[in-house]
Amino acid sequence: MNESRIDTGVISPKPRERRWCFLTINEWAVVAMVLVFLTAMLLSTPAWQRHRHTCAVCRLERTDVTSPLGQLTSTFRETSCSRWYAAHVEATHEHLWAANPTMQSIDGYGVVRGAGDNENRPGRVIWRLTPDAQIEIYKHFPKPLEAKQLFVSLTTPTVMRERHDFQILETLREWSDTGFAGRWEDRQPEK
Repeated sequence: MNESRIDTGVISPKPRERRWCFLTINEWAVVAMVLVFLTAMLLSTPAWQRHRHTCAVCRLERTDVTSPLGQLTSTFRETSCSRWYAAHVEATHEHLWAANPTMQSIDGYGVVRGAGDNENRPGRVIWRLTPDAQIEIYKHFPKPLEAKQLFVSLTTPTVMRERHDFQILETLREWSDTGFAGRWEDRQPEK
């Protein structure tokens, strides 16, 4: 019983596809997969950068979060030195922000994806001095405003260009190691 098919020239209709908003379910599935893939890619690339700063004078810390669209937020954190400075030297002053030589890139998931160093930023050596050590230095100057001028000088391009900022830091550390024997004026590094 061989049935032969006779071509009548009539095309049988396709099974009806389910559509929603002009796309089939299979097309929507492809669109969804592409969107998931693109979202994962965007979230895994650096979306934010975190930049830390400290005031070279009082050591108040500021963290800026930026995106490609600009600065998003700034948060401030007091340190032992910023509290001590306000109570013993000046209640208010203009902050002199020294950027941390390192910067972090953070993806959309909040995971650090990279960090960069720039040792040529103004105030680079202030980060090598703890806030508590800075308090001790202030305490051993007869006039704390003279110590303030010393810390301000660490952020100037002239001092940085000749690497005098590292010489000053090393001399401060040596003075601290000797229990602040003598006067700072007698220990100043040669320029």
